[in-house]
Amino acid sequence: MIYFEIRGKLPILNGRRKDGFLETGDRLFKQLKRKPIINMKKPTLITVIATALLFGCSKKDIPQPDASGLGKTELAFAGTSLAQAAASSTYTDESAFVASLSSYGFKNPTQLSYNRTGQTNYTSAHGFNIPAANRAGGFKWNAGDEETAEWRPQGIAGFTMGGRRFILTTWYGTEPDDVAGVHNGHKGVRLALADITDLSNVTYRLILLVQQYSNTSNSLLWDNLYAQDGNAAHNYTKGSLFAPITIHAGGVAIYGTKVYVADTGRGLRVFDLNNFIAVSSDSESQCGKMANNTLQAFNYGYILPETGWYQLSGASPYSCVEFGEGNNLWFGQYYGFNKNGTGTPPSQTPAVSGFALNTSGQLTGAAPTAITPRDDIAGDTKVFNMQGAYRKGTQTFMSITNNSEYEGSTARFLRYNDGAALGVRYRWPHGAEDLYYESATGLLWCLTEFEKAKYGSDNRCVFAVRLTDYD
Repeated sequence: MIYFEIRGKLPILNGRRKDGFLETGDRLFKQLKRKPIINMKKPTLITVIATALLFGCSKKDIPQPDASGLGKTELAFAGTSLAQAAASSTYTDESAFVASLSSYGFKNPTQLSYNRTGQTNYTSAHGFNIPAANRAGGFKWNAGDEETAEWRPQGIAGFTMGGRRFILTTWYGTEPDDVAGVHNGHKGVRLALADITDLSNVTYRLILLVQQYSNTSNSLLWDNLYAQDGNAAHNYTKGSLFAPITIHAGGVAIYGTKVYVADTGRGLRVFDLNNFIAVSSDSESQCGKMANNTLQAFNYGYILPETGWYQLSGASPYSCVEFGEGNNLWFGQYYGFNKNGTGTPPSQTPAVSGFALNTSGQLTGAAPTAITPRDDIAGDTKVFNMQGAYRKGTQTFMSITNNSEYEGSTARFLRYNDGAALGVRYRWPHGAEDLYYESATGLLWCLTEFEKAKYGSDNRCVFAVRLTDYD
């Protein structure tokens, strides 16, 4: 199969390099944690709930067969679907739980202590292939966070506060299906909150996301697999008041001071930027309020408590999320498949769905707008392996993975214009994940996920491009 792709500004022949050498993919495929959602047939709310009860969904790497020689034909759909999908949203308010923590004192991002310093050499990351003319800034994490195999970054969002610019990223605790021998899923999700006001001196802080302890008895909100698998690495001292949030956190968005974290099989977890709480940071093996009345969070110095959560239906899986066009939260669907190999692709057609927010940052309950973007391969236009999605005007921008290798990367940046027969691809750094558009600067931000040991050199970075270079 031969198709055209854009590297920077110039189209080249994809599938073969200019010297005729066939490109090969080096990235494995992803599935949802414990249960690949690619096997779900138009999941209903019942199916989503059952999946959540049993598996705790997320994007993961799994080997899959190759897909060449399938004799693919043109898909039945054409152009853009702007359908109003049947859906529902139910919000559970947990503000009373957050209010119960007020005696410990709330802080906002301008009041936190930023104890880690990023590195400026982000372009040295493994598989970083953005053309020099398109680079608009970025950073790498410190050496320890580049190397750790216990956490992988996924979602990215940003905001300004007190005249300062911030980037916020989500990291999930890994398990052996991510990194051999690592058992860190019981710690849930941490944030890296970075002050990027001066990109030559980025400082950041790691923060644990937590939910009220009573949620551990709710199988929709608590992944009890870690407690049942008998692995001693998952043992820790559980306190009262709060517990980790054991989800994949494949995307994050911010509206006002509300923070929305994607919960793949359910919908969203919601937080507020004004609710950071300082806790004791002297124990790696404790979480919650302990018998000595200290608050512990696996040695992290701050927690951010959940203020509520949405159970959504009609657009699952909710793999990534970004705030964008029409005052919507736009969700992208991840279905894993490699178009350069053999095998049967998922029957589902990945979509990007917009759920409307009101001015208070609450979902309105209106049916979402469903966009069906198209890849740049004639006859095979489904957009598989969607890691991030951003919607502006009549354009949808996506980061996708598991493609043929080009300049050290199997990721691509895909732009789709409503009504176009095909999308347009651009080169994109290896291990690319979620997207965030910074409207004040016109910059589109992304991040990469892999630990240093995977390739023998740093892969993780946070980087920006000018969206106008790709529209």
